[in-house]
Amino acid sequence: MNPETTGISPRGTLYRMLGFEAGLGLLALIIAWLAGISLASAFSGDWLTALGWGILATMPLLLMMVWFETSQLAWLVEIRGFVEQKLIPIFEGISAGGIFLIALFAGVFEELLFRGVIQSGLEGSLGVWPALLLTSLLFGLAHAMTRAYFVITTLMGLYLGGLYIWTDHLLVPILAHFLYDWAVFTWLLRKRAG
Repeated sequence: MNPETTGISPRGTLYRMLGFEAGLGLLALIIAWLAGISLASAFSGDWLTALGWGILATMPLLLMMVWFETSQLAWLVEIRGFVEQKLIPIFEGISAGGIFLIALFAGVFEELLFRGVIQSGLEGSLGVWPALLLTSLLFGLAHAMTRAYFVITTLMGLYLGGLYIWTDHLLVPILAHFLYDWAVFTWLLRKRAG
């Protein structure tokens, strides 16, 4: 995002992104309170084990990213072009610390909303698997900048939601989401600069 054409500085972009993600967290807290969903129970259990699984769960996502970056499949080439031309320029000029904060806020607040509130809330009325599918579709729609990006983020939502079901600890998808975003944004920005 070029400040000369948009009038928004990298710092302003950073604050807007952090504010948006924090707003999702506030929305999650409000919905959880109104629906009687206990977010504290989403974090019960062994934190050290959850930390380990969260870090390990990032590896398949990073391997997927490497495949996306090297594949010559037409739809992946299209996504790479979109990311390089439209998405990465938004982050240019934001410091490494700012990128860290954006990734952290996205990991924490998006997972609170999508897995901690929506998926957990839907499980009671729809069952585990329909709740996972519907939440993943909503996650994909929230990130649907292109059709292919919608498919990828829906699959990522299935993965993150599956992690939550499997481990029963919200820290696992939070860490996987945060670490993936941080690694990918950092790598893509360095690649563009270099």
